Parts: sequence; structure tokens; C-alpha cells
Amino acid sequence: MAFPNQAQASTGEEQQVNTEKQELQVETGLTDMEVSLADKFVSYNSEIDEFQLDKSIELVMKSDQVKVVENYIKETNKQLQLSKTNKKDEVYAISPTGEADRVNPSPRMMLKSAGVTRVDYRWNYCRIKISAKALKFAVGSGIAIAGVYAPARAVQAACSVAGIAVSTSNIKHGVWFDYNYFTGIFMGKAGKQ
Repeated sequence: MAFPNQAQASTGEEQQVNTEKQELQVETGLTDMEVSLADKFVSYNSEIDEFQLDKSIELVMKSDQVKVVENYIKETNKQLQLSKTNKKDEVYAISPTGEADRVNPSPRMMLKSAGVTRVDYRWNYCRIKISAKALKFAVGSGIAIAGVYAPARAVQAACSVAGIAVSTSNIKHGVWFDYNYFTGIFMGKAGKQ
């Protein structure tokens, strides 16, 4: 299965994608234990705005698992590079140690509101944060933000897990949720903002 090219979702540019020539292939995902192990070998370099993999991972993981990790990091780095020029969406890179780094200098000021709308990239998934105002639209049509498209069903599932009623027009809270944009899957973790 080839990685989706979702980075074009919010760039406004139409690009031809030849799916036959895409090199990034993932035959299987990683287990939670493999992800935890890989976390120890992944770091974020804020000088070049990229995730990096320590090659010593090859000593503790099978080569096919290392290839999956490398592919995740390669695709995430592409997303980050595309996000650098996007001035309307807030984008952060979160290292496995939990340190947050701003990827793009968004000029918007944060005023009092019910949550923020932004993307926090990890090396293998992202955390999408949707404000209450944006959530009203996202539950019906999904959301495209900083190169990631989360369909309405993922947003609705996140709201359900977070305990936010989306059937009313009076949404008072924003939502955050973990989303694997490689596979298009809501990861089951969500909460109110």
C-alpha cells in the first residue's frame, strides 16, 4: 500500500501524482512495542526541521521494521517541509521526548477562544487540534490542515471518545485527537480542549 500524498490537501496547488512510481511502501505497520523501541532512536533536529533516525536501530530491530520506520520518517519530513511555507496553519513537530518545536512562523495571534486549530507532527502520526468554531464544520466534512486531511468520520469518532456532542449547533469545546495520516486511521486517543 503506497503512502497517500495528503500534503497537497491545503496547499491549493494541483499536482499530478503517479502512484505507480511511488517508492514508499508499507507492507505492515508497527506494533506498539516496536514504536516504543523506535522512539528511542528517533530525534528531531530543529535546525533543519526534520526527524532523524539513529542508525544503531539496526542492532535492535529487523531490517524490514527499520525500513517501515525510515519510510514513516521520510514521509513526515516531507509533510514538515511543505508545512514551512503554509502561513495560515500552526504546525509543530513533537520529538519522542515530548519537546515541541514550531515549524512555521504563523503570524496569527491567539485570542480567547474554545481551543486552537493546529497540527502537532510526531514521527509516525500527528495530533490534530480543532477549535470549537472549526469543529462545527469539520464534523460534517472533515478537515484539511497543514497537509493532513482527516475525514468527517475520524473527527466524529474523536468527538465521541472525547465526550463532545456533535449533533447540536452549540459546540462549546474544541477537540484534539491522534491520527495516523499514513493509514488514515483515528488512533483512539482524543480529548477536549
